[in-house]
Amino acid sequence: MKVTTFRTRNQEFEKIFKNVGYFTYCKDIDGPMDAMRMRHSPEQWRLFIDVSKTNLKTVFLHNGNKLPPYPVAYAPITKETYTTMSNILIEVDYKKYQEEVCGDFKLIAVSLGLQADCTK
Repeated sequence: MKVTTFRTRNQEFEKIFKNVGYFTYCKDIDGPMDAMRMRHSPEQWRLFIDVSKTNLKTVFLHNGNKLPPYPVAYAPITKETYTTMSNILIEVDYKKYQEEVCGDFKLIAVSLGLQADCTK
């Protein structure tokens, strides 16, 4: 029998992410950057939020796509509503870093508090 250390590789990331109710989010934005040995400067990253029929994903994308994206929040079985968007932005501590937010027109309309059905 051979014993390996691959089963413990997620332990350093378990301290960084927190599970609250219906979504999991990164409670320390600089934590994943330190774990991946990258430097976090808000002007080089943008916050991308994508919602499909079954889940909501939030990741940081590097401007120029030279560095890999890293996940910030994940909410399965969640509808895109203003309260969901505001909860994610609050938990990610958006006011501290002020990155650009990217998404489709429906997501931007919901984030601004506009009517979700008509985005024209």
